[in-house]
Amino acid sequence: MASRNYLMPNAAQCDSLTDEQCRMIQHILDPDGIRAYQDWEFQHQTHLIRLYMKGMSFPDIAKAMERKIDCSYKTYNNRFRSWLFPTTSAEREQKIVELYSRVANQYNSAATEIVLPSQGSVLLPIRPSPTQHTSQISARAPFSRPSQPHMGDSSQHRNSVSTVNTSPSSSSSSVYTHFDDSFSDHRFSVVSSNSSIGSGSQFSAPRPQSRAQLQFRPAKAPKHDPIAGMWNDSLRVVPCQWDHSLWREGFARCSICGFSQWHALMLHARAYSISEFNTAMLRLRDLIKHDFAGNFPLHFLMSAGVGMDHFIYLLQQCDTGGQNVFGQNPLHVLDPHDLGDQLISFLEYFNKVDPFPGVLLSQRDIHCISPLQTLLQRPLERSMYRRVLKTFPGAVFSLRSLDTSGRGVAKMMDEASLKIKSESTTDWMRIQAGITEIRLFISEIEDQSGSVHDYGFHDIARGARGTPLFALMFQCRICHKIDAHSNSYLDQMQCAWDHGRNVNATDETGITPAHLLVTHARCNTDMSPETPTQTAQLFRVLLPRNYPNLREALHVLDPEGNNLVFNIATRGFCEILEYALSLEDFPRRSAMVNACSKRPENSDGITSGRTWSVLQAVEEKRHEVDERIKLVSMTTNLRELNRLCTESNRLKMCKNILKAAGAELSPSITTQYTICE
Repeated sequence: MASRNYLMPNAAQCDSLTDEQCRMIQHILDPDGIRAYQDWEFQHQTHLIRLYMKGMSFPDIAKAMERKIDCSYKTYNNRFRSWLFPTTSAEREQKIVELYSRVANQYNSAATEIVLPSQGSVLLPIRPSPTQHTSQISARAPFSRPSQPHMGDSSQHRNSVSTVNTSPSSSSSSVYTHFDDSFSDHRFSVVSSNSSIGSGSQFSAPRPQSRAQLQFRPAKAPKHDPIAGMWNDSLRVVPCQWDHSLWREGFARCSICGFSQWHALMLHARAYSISEFNTAMLRLRDLIKHDFAGNFPLHFLMSAGVGMDHFIYLLQQCDTGGQNVFGQNPLHVLDPHDLGDQLISFLEYFNKVDPFPGVLLSQRDIHCISPLQTLLQRPLERSMYRRVLKTFPGAVFSLRSLDTSGRGVAKMMDEASLKIKSESTTDWMRIQAGITEIRLFISEIEDQSGSVHDYGFHDIARGARGTPLFALMFQCRICHKIDAHSNSYLDQMQCAWDHGRNVNATDETGITPAHLLVTHARCNTDMSPETPTQTAQLFRVLLPRNYPNLREALHVLDPEGNNLVFNIATRGFCEILEYALSLEDFPRRSAMVNACSKRPENSDGITSGRTWSVLQAVEEKRHEVDERIKLVSMTTNLRELNRLCTESNRLKMCKNILKAAGAELSPSITTQYTICE
């Protein structure tokens, strides 16, 4: 029997709660009045809250209320969830203790008030005095570094998964001070109070929000984690030993990660007026705009939480940029704080700019996380969650898809809300309300579309062949037709493509069809093993050259953190390795073949904590095969000897292909992640 939590109020204490205190509990959980079913059985709501505070189960609540309300315990469960009350046992117990402690004294209501800072209290960047003019920014300007650089093993950061945070760090680190008051000088400024966007812009000039709509937020210093390689807990960069948020003066481009003054300007954009921001961009226009990981200025600006004006001016100066080496396009790191109601038109713009409309909004990163899944982890108004879902193409697929660690979007949102709960109870409740909206949205379309777990590429890659009928006929489990095509893997894959199955989605284990195809053994109809040539033929059908989301499929990791090239090369699929590398642009091939991952566990289930490169893994695998050849050669098992010799030769061919693509045995941290020089 579980021990009782003595911090919880007893039955008598819960019965003594006044109606005012019960309403106060509702206000604590829902200060903005965003909960659903607010008027449901209004006259009984206070009594229901008392029963909830007692810790009664929902069947017991239904039994206690059966003379007053005729409904099942499931209805009570759904109503309390809609009212933003936790319904799981552990969360509910903790919440009851918290709520009772806050309303025990009903006059202590000040704790629940949320006061927004006035406009005058917005922090501005530190400016040099008029007599201390900073030198004009240039790539040759000196830079200062922190006295104690952050050191650490950063070779594993490709595999780490971090849920986005919802606000920059409140660290006392300096705010960007490269640009002095000369940016307001009329000789440099190209923007006046009456300026408008050029006719070439695809954005219309945004109308300013009213004071009541604005959500003021101090301009905090951006947060850089040099060990994890992360800006603002969302944008992934090359792990670097230097904390770039501490640089106060002009500096040269970082030789490890490629961080430049362009990126510093984007990260601190909220601290500057539009005139200063645009003038600074004009003065930096000749500098390199990307870092080594393939992040462009738009990536950094997206993570800064700025409004529409900043994006309008930036998009006139720079390209949008694509996916970085971690698979993130700019929308993966979007902080929508200052966009307000313009968020929808902002997303609609990016839904049209790509050569393949909708790709930017649907691309997944290397952990199989989509921009929709990251955006839903941000605190939005409850009604905005629905509007966002309707804007994203293929929203149903994103909501039902799991990342490589097996998390669904509700789990991601819950983890994100818990991270910010200590900073903002309101933001926590907004995300929790968003979880409710997501679940309602999924339930509404449940009968209108197929499940993400329908028979498809995953099953075929595992060796499934459909449904045999009387040993004479075959019914396809995709098109449900009898003998419309053969039960071969090739014909089934083509049928899966014809019927819109998702080739990049993960299954419940967090693995994609491409990884399954090269890691899972299959057999032919005569029970003979599938040959490497047959596997290569299947791979070409699975990932054709004209597939719009091809890059996503090539770079996503498996649940162990290995990339696709690793799984292909260590199994000796030399034909597939050549084909896969040919599908990617030349600058990105180096990162593909130099990726590092954790070594597997030994026979005792213990990991060394070290990493190895793709080339090193192939070398060790070939060494193991050669040792087995020596043992088998002393026997009469010629079939096994021939198989091992063939495997060794294939691994040698893979080694040569990797070296030709630039693979190194022990690549540096910069080599592992560089796709842009």
